Amino acid sequence: MDSRRFRHLLPGLLVAVLPFAASAVAVNAAGPPAARNAAAPTAPLTFVPYRYVDPVVGMEAFHLLLPKGWRAEGGVAWSMNPALPAALRFRFYDPQGPAQFELLPTQSYFWTDNRLFLSTNPPGTLRFGTFVAAPLDLDGAFSRVLLPQFRGGLQDWELLTRERVPELARLALGATVPGVDARGDAGKIRFAYRQNGQACEEEMYAAVTNFVTRLPPSAMAGPYFIDYWYIDYVFAFRDARGRLDANSRLFQTMVFSLKVNPRWFAKVVNTKEELAQMAIRGIQAVGRAGEIAARASSDLRDEQLADWERRQAAKDRAAENFSDNLRGVDRFTDPHSGNEVELPSGYGHAWANNLGEYVVTESPDYNPAIGSNLQWVPMPPAR
Repeated sequence: MDSRRFRHLLPGLLVAVLPFAASAVAVNAAGPPAARNAAAPTAPLTFVPYRYVDPVVGMEAFHLLLPKGWRAEGGVAWSMNPALPAALRFRFYDPQGPAQFELLPTQSYFWTDNRLFLSTNPPGTLRFGTFVAAPLDLDGAFSRVLLPQFRGGLQDWELLTRERVPELARLALGATVPGVDARGDAGKIRFAYRQNGQACEEEMYAAVTNFVTRLPPSAMAGPYFIDYWYIDYVFAFRDARGRLDANSRLFQTMVFSLKVNPRWFAKVVNTKEELAQMAIRGIQAVGRAGEIAARASSDLRDEQLADWERRQAAKDRAAENFSDNLRGVDRFTDPHSGNEVELPSGYGHAWANNLGEYVVTESPDYNPAIGSNLQWVPMPPAR
């Protein structure tokens, strides 16, 4: 096994697979629920920063903007799987209603036509920590994996639409790697259901990617292939039925503001390579994934940095085209930090404070600094 087969296979913006944390952590319990703000366009809409610090490596993994009053739950776990060493799942939600933005787990798989490999690791077992299973197409990924695993048991479930999202497929495939045949497909489904008596509507996205390496014959077998394949970039938006489109600007703001820390990204990449080398050498280190991640370098080599920058640019391009219902952000400059910030369009006026919180409003007379002890300043449009 060549560690290079693992090197390019870092799936997703946030590699995934952790059940929800037992308790929700309030981002900011004060202020009006965002979903109700969206119902009244004239009301100011406030976003607050959320940052997740990975306790295993002691650094921020990612940050994003959340509507004020929303909560977050989830976390990161590390495993000995070279194809997917960092496991993450998060839910960001309005405690006053059904609205939520969810990052769902990446699924990693191994497949081959080498009968010797399949005799020792048949379907349903693990090979080097990766589940052995024959590849599925995009429709199969939704119907046989994602919906049963994450949306099973819903009442009055109804499929509304199904569409391909080629921009997401290109993002998931990443840069070309010599000797690897990469192919992928991506799409979204919209469906309705009832949960706890509430009529809900949800849009879920996913990409299916295959990274195939063809190998020459050996004394034990003829020519064969190895396919590391993923159900990746899985995320979903939910709201009350009939409200999903109305709140599209709110959801898009969260997508655009999601930024992964490059130093945490480096930890994942370098841990992946260390685990691949350990697998090649047959080293068993059960339960040591956290220790390996903690000591892994948080610096990106030149080729890793280039891949990181490509992913960020591709993510931004793809986010602009994910959905007809996810368009319309305006870019402003935060006078406190000098950073460019994407906020929902159509409001016309934006304010920033010294805590990294933002308000958008249609009213030219609204001033959040009145009655506040925070340093609120107007945000000019980004040039």
